[in-house]
Amino acid sequence: MTKKISLISGGASGLGLEIADILVKSGRNMIILSRDGEKLDRASVRLKKSAKDNSVDTIICNIGREEDVRNVGKYLVKNNMSVEYLFNNAGMGLFASAETSTSAMVDTVFEANLKGMILLTSEILRISPKEEELTIVNIMSTSAHIGRAQETIYCAAKFGARGFTEALRNELKGTRRNIIAVYPGGMKTDFWKIPGQNKDLSSFMDPADVAVKIVHAVTVSDKMLVTDITINRK
Repeated sequence: MTKKISLISGGASGLGLEIADILVKSGRNMIILSRDGEKLDRASVRLKKSAKDNSVDTIICNIGREEDVRNVGKYLVKNNMSVEYLFNNAGMGLFASAETSTSAMVDTVFEANLKGMILLTSEILRISPKEEELTIVNIMSTSAHIGRAQETIYCAAKFGARGFTEALRNELKGTRRNIIAVYPGGMKTDFWKIPGQNKDLSSFMDPADVAVKIVHAVTVSDKMLVTDITINRK
């Protein structure tokens, strides 16, 4: 028998870590991905305190690198693991005027927010048994719907992620693959730690609260499926 797991990219901090913590407390086996080994170690300590008989594993992975993503797939196959929930949560922001855009900036932002989502999703689809149910949760941003000044590259990446999500849903219609799009607004996370800027986050959402909304909508078993979730602060 295969071991059912939940897999979260960008799971070592912020919203990803809060989602992981809820899932671990509910008894699910968890693998979190991050490029930062130190953050993964700290996250692992927290999550293992929440675990009972379920497992918590960490993998250093830059989801924008195909080799790293392939290695994740090999790890899952080698350990006879089957992904039940894939949370594409990794991402990064960039706040700059359009006239300052460079190729390096575009590559960096697109790799974190779009390319990585595509590569990781592709790998999990490739190795997942067709007869088993798989739920793919693409966590994006309200910036996937609204163009914002000083966020031209970031919005372009998020609009692309939304297009990928909607096309993927159409491609996999009629299969045992569920595609859920999540569009959260501003949260109190390291996303907003921008050199030279001191943004007031007092009215922003707590990622722990947002995680509760997402996990409930995604995992509650009934005859209905939530396909799109937008979460905004009051």
